Amino acid sequence: MNNINKYIDFYESKLKEAAFYANKKEMGFVRSTMKESVEGLLDLIWTTETNGTSKKNDFIDCHSKSGCKLKFQVDRHLYLNNELLSIGECKAYLDRCFMERASSDFGRIIRGLETRPVSFILALEDAVGKDAYTFYMDEGNIDHVFYLCDGKRSPLKPIWKQKFYKPINENKLEDFIKFIHTNLIINDTK
Repeated sequence: MNNINKYIDFYESKLKEAAFYANKKEMGFVRSTMKESVEGLLDLIWTTETNGTSKKNDFIDCHSKSGCKLKFQVDRHLYLNNELLSIGECKAYLDRCFMERASSDFGRIIRGLETRPVSFILALEDAVGKDAYTFYMDEGNIDHVFYLCDGKRSPLKPIWKQKFYKPINENKLEDFIKFIHTNLIINDTK
């Protein structure tokens, strides 16, 4: 876990960037910066820990029962040695509609591939009710959900505002890194 500070520094820099844009009343940039805080963090963790490739816009052909083809992708497709090991959604906060869409897209991608990748959601904050969380996990398309910050999300208390700041919980970050090493890298070497 030598790289924990590197990952936390990245997160902290993105919160400062979001606050900077908020002070300029550029809320579109705040949203895109918070999105990048999770997607960029995943990219940084994956490439640092595995020397693998994290791809976005990596569309996978999926076919319906009647043969219609559509292409699907999620935020990140994680490769090691040119093999797709995992698919991940990244959210500044995970709410019910985001979890529903992730489950649906994961399911289509999983059905479109010969080898099932591990699916996960990486989020900073939790905004999903208990029943909704259980419902979507029961569908079987989402293997893991990781929340890096403690407590429930409040839209009135954005974490990029200093008075509502939430640090990354280092134990939760370490759990995610262990997940990468035990569920993805080790399985790839078998």
